[in-house]
Amino acid sequence: MKKFLVTCIAAAALHGAPAFAAPPAAPVFNWSGFYVGGQVGEGWDVTTPTETVSSSEFPVGFVLNTLHAKGLLGGGYAGFNYQIHQFVIGIEGDYAWANLSGSANTVGVLGGTQERTAHIDWIATLAGRLGYAVNDWMLFGKAGWAWEGLHASGSVFDVAGVNTSNFVVPEQTRNGPTIGAGIEWSCARNWSAKLEYDYVKFNNKNNYTISISTITGSVFTGVSSISVSSLNVVKLGVAYRY
Repeated sequence: MKKFLVTCIAAAALHGAPAFAAPPAAPVFNWSGFYVGGQVGEGWDVTTPTETVSSSEFPVGFVLNTLHAKGLLGGGYAGFNYQIHQFVIGIEGDYAWANLSGSANTVGVLGGTQERTAHIDWIATLAGRLGYAVNDWMLFGKAGWAWEGLHASGSVFDVAGVNTSNFVVPEQTRNGPTIGAGIEWSCARNWSAKLEYDYVKFNNKNNYTISISTITGSVFTGVSSISVSSLNVVKLGVAYRY
């Protein structure tokens, strides 16, 4: 009888005891939604012009020395993400004011030289993104199209070092395909930070130059074909996600 009473009391106690449910699982982070942000970075542009108009110093087909322009940039970006399981697809556009500049000197066939300086004023991209998310971290790749605005100027000297002409390349826009990759981290509620690398291969383009002779004062035009041109950019951005 004693054993029976103990069993009944224990059963009653268990039946009346409150149920303790397992704690809810932590919510899984989701990257879906719109975002807008700001970015800073550095760029390196490589350009190799080839003459397409003949002159005594630089005949048709003459390849000028490669010009390396580098400097800082800063601007904004915006986009949209949609997460499917651990994969994140999206689209992103950005625009950056740039201060990339560089110069190159080339010796002509008669011993004269051309001094050329280029300056990149802005860079813009529009690309699709594909990411792999692990909670609030995401690795991503991107592919799309890029544009940049630039202008150039320079001078030509004869073999004796006399400045025979000066020229300008009016501001123009170049464009071409771009690819990139990076890592992004949701560092706080609705905020994320990213580190990204982009590469751009610009399409071939003609540079139309306006030259002024320092001897006669006459104005003439020239053309150089940009057969090799590329841009490398590293950017650090911070965005607010809606």
